[in-house]
Amino acid sequence: MQLKRIGTTLAGILALAVGGTLVNAAPAAAVGGCPSDKLCLYRSTEYRTLAFTAASTQACFWLSSYGMGPGTNGINSYVNNLPVKATIWNTNDLNNWYAHGTIRPGGYTSDTGAVTGGEFSWWKESNMICTGSAVPD
Repeated sequence: MQLKRIGTTLAGILALAVGGTLVNAAPAAAVGGCPSDKLCLYRSTEYRTLAFTAASTQACFWLSSYGMGPGTNGINSYVNNLPVKATIWNTNDLNNWYAHGTIRPGGYTSDTGAVTGGEFSWWKESNMICTGSAVPD
């Protein structure tokens, strides 16, 4: 009888220990270290070299202001933790804008392929990124 009581006690302690570990487990880290309410763009693959973050859900940003865009390595990885899409845009004359890629809400990639042996990529050549339904003007 004593042995049965010890076994039951040990089983109870083990259940509490496992249950406590599950309850106190730390939440999974955000992809690329990007906060839950931001759009994050990186100049390197694998979420390295964070160059840009935005919390706005209705704005446009010049990529050149953040070391990305034409003449640079561009956007090589991204995380969109905003509740809206983000769209990359290109122009040659500031009058005519062309949408060339969309990052869905919750979307992410560790490698856009922007730098692939010198090949052309809109992730490398786009001028602006806009969130939500904002468009360049």
